[in-house]
Amino acid sequence: MVAWLVMAGGLCCSKGDGGGSEPPPPPAEENLRVSTSASGLNVLAGADFEFNVVVESKMPADGVSITYIVRGETDNQDYPQGPAIDTKTATTAVRIGGLPRQKFCVCTITVTSKSKPSNKATSSFRVVYK
Repeated sequence: MVAWLVMAGGLCCSKGDGGGSEPPPPPAEENLRVSTSASGLNVLAGADFEFNVVVESKMPADGVSITYIVRGETDNQDYPQGPAIDTKTATTAVRIGGLPRQKFCVCTITVTSKSKPSNKATSSFRVVYK
């Protein structure tokens, strides 16, 4: 669009939409996708077990928080674990401990975006200390 303006000294030409343009909004955060090095397995472990949590989607700008719980499969008894892990790396090592002997447990991992708390993903696996 070309607009002609009459100024005191003559004509002036201006181009544009009449206002400043705003930068485009940032792209929407990708839904989290995660896996573990133990996903879907019945893991035979000692009293402690270490595994990796992998964020397969694009990492959120502010990183993620990883929480993990271990619960008895038949009695729902909790076996307390460490605090949440905040990270911006795609692969994070996690160690669970205090597993009871001869009892199947389910380890559930929840990964939550730090910039968008409603963006969550979970993974779980069964583990037993024989």
